[in-house]
Amino acid sequence: MTSAVVVALLAGGWVGAEHVAAHAIVDAPNAGKPAPAPRDGELRVETGEPRASIAFEVVGPAEPRATVLVLHGIRDSRESMRGWGELLAGAGMRAVLVDLRGHGRSTGDVLSYGVFDARDLASVVDGLEARGLRAGRVGALGISYGAAVAIEWAGRDARVDRVVAIAPFASLAEVVPGYTPVPVPDLFASRAIALAGRWGGFDPDEASPRSAIAHTAARVLLFHGTEDERIAPRQSGELLAAARDHAELVLVDGASHETIGADPGGQLRARTLAWLGELAR
Repeated sequence: MTSAVVVALLAGGWVGAEHVAAHAIVDAPNAGKPAPAPRDGELRVETGEPRASIAFEVVGPAEPRATVLVLHGIRDSRESMRGWGELLAGAGMRAVLVDLRGHGRSTGDVLSYGVFDARDLASVVDGLEARGLRAGRVGALGISYGAAVAIEWAGRDARVDRVVAIAPFASLAEVVPGYTPVPVPDLFASRAIALAGRWGGFDPDEASPRSAIAHTAARVLLFHGTEDERIAPRQSGELLAAARDHAELVLVDGASHETIGADPGGQLRARTLAWLGELAR
């Protein structure tokens, strides 16, 4: 949420500020844009409603032992996750780098915080299966927005066996306040979220990794930085509590939301390979 929201509030424009906030929540980077021209090695699936064209690519060995979808953060693209994809490919897995709905080279007008994305990812796996490209069991690795989407997908698709979620949020209602430059009233945030849901055509209450993790049999490895000021580490704690017996949480000392993915000590990568390596057994 941008500083324009705060400016509107200070000027006394509550309703106008709500509209600015709702647009900041729900408008996708690629809103209104058509699908780009095909790129070598790029695959697509058509999904909806609402309709979207999801772009992805696969990397990995000739005979992979498992399939892992790799998911980026909000307003980012699959290119930022290429290092993770290559790590998984080097360990014998087929990494599927996905541009989430409305991001990168995928189309889509709205951000649904996992509600539509979960169906999109199921369609990606369907597309892999139709092309003979699904190998073994299926997992997911995501960061921030992509981590939350991975958990929500696991809650709706029984094909997902294992998830690695780096700095996820527990619900849409809880993540929005962390993106404001200064605190905003709870009533303002809830009204902006409700408006965003109406504009986007989804129920904001369904954008809930906390609910999804309680309904999946997939095992989930959570990572969260102790210095994350954007998505507080307590949100991963809530996910752990909701999962009861099929999740683990690793708190990364000193890591912020911006630095945790870089994994300078290699802790995340080592634990991730061990966790997702179980898919091949």
